[in-house]
Amino acid sequence: MSTPLRLKLTSARFLLNYRFWLHVTGWLAFFASPLILPLPIFKQLPQYYVNYLFITRTFVNLMLIAVFYLNLHYLTPQLLSTKNSFRFFLYLPLLFVMVLLLDYLLLQAVRADLQMYLSRTEGNDPFLQEILANDFLAPRQLLANLILFALIVLSSSLWAVLTERLDQQQFNQQILYEKTSAELAVLRLQISPHFLFNTLNNIRWLARIKSDQAETSVMELSEILRYMLYQVVHHQVALLDEVTNLKRYVNLQKLRLHPKAQVQFTCDNYDPDIKIEPLLFIPFVENAFKFGIHSEEPSKVVINLSVKGYDLVFTCTNQYFDFKDDELIQGTGQGLLNVQRRLELYYPKTHTLTIRDDQKFFSVELRLNLKHG
Repeated sequence: MSTPLRLKLTSARFLLNYRFWLHVTGWLAFFASPLILPLPIFKQLPQYYVNYLFITRTFVNLMLIAVFYLNLHYLTPQLLSTKNSFRFFLYLPLLFVMVLLLDYLLLQAVRADLQMYLSRTEGNDPFLQEILANDFLAPRQLLANLILFALIVLSSSLWAVLTERLDQQQFNQQILYEKTSAELAVLRLQISPHFLFNTLNNIRWLARIKSDQAETSVMELSEILRYMLYQVVHHQVALLDEVTNLKRYVNLQKLRLHPKAQVQFTCDNYDPDIKIEPLLFIPFVENAFKFGIHSEEPSKVVINLSVKGYDLVFTCTNQYFDFKDDELIQGTGQGLLNVQRRLELYYPKTHTLTIRDDQKFFSVELRLNLKHG
């Protein structure tokens, strides 16, 4: 499983658990809210009335919970998607009437028992007198239901809006990720044909002069193609594999160099478990061989790779020869822009690329922090 997919699954599990426990905690607090009243208030209420309040509020609260989830998963999402506020503000009063009817029906179910209890207490209970004096619901009951209903609708609407915004943000990030992956795939495909074209030209040159090194170059090319076909399709590769592939490329290029040309390639020891985005160094080395090696004059290419912990420093330096400007731009511009774009995509804040051209030497220095890449 790739690292991005593992991170997404971990985040999804955490978010799911977070929402679940937030719901459970919220509803426990909602049901327990009457218990925060001072104890003397409960002592003033008859036990029968306390039982009545407990039963009725339990059923009414369950109805309010149903309203909460109906608004959370249907009404507010429909309002956000269709912008049709008529249906939203039509359903809310209907739901509120249903809550009031439920409370009234529960009262009617025990009204006779409450009246009998009130007659036994000789009418000295003001709470029951207020409840039984109204044909529908007492004003305080109406106000309490209205406040609870408004809080339920407001909280579920805010939750739905926040969820919609988070889902949209996650969707946009997923689109950006897919776009980036597709763009990187295109950039890699741009590298492969260009590299293959130049290498086949080298092999053709060796075959033309009937060099015994032609077979060696074919084997080197075979290993490089195997690496490019089966390794670089992954998000990242081992730095060891990338350096091995780079050495094969350098060896392949050295086969056609004249005696006056020198190539120096040094690499420090490093942790073999370090991962890196593939094919980052090839464009710089290819550029050095193409424009830093003269067919007659002495020339030198120096390549160095050093790693300290997760900090990587890659340098490639070659002599500068006075090629035609249009030839230089045509040969190097696309390759350098290609690798610069890939660095921006995969190492946006953890890389530094420095290119120097003083008309005598052309040098590239790339610094990467591979721990956060």
